[in-house]
Amino acid sequence: MLWVASTTRFGRRLRTRLGADQGDRATIDDREYLLRVCDGDRERVSRLLDLERRGRPDLTEAEAYRRAIRRHLRDRM
Repeated sequence: MLWVASTTRFGRRLRTRLGADQGDRATIDDREYLLRVCDGDRERVSRLLDLERRGRPDLTEAEAYRRAIRRHLRDRM
């Protein structure tokens, strides 16, 4: 039911106002997770994101965060 309501103009505006519609921005969860695994080192987070964008400069912020998180999880194993 909520999905149907979110497809209307009113539903889309409501989703945006509630922060559920992030668009190309990384979610707060992704940002917090990457910062936590980098021990709070914002420069390290920036370097990881730059590494992801080096090969794909067209990445959105959200995609760069997701790729950096995947890389971290893959390297951890």
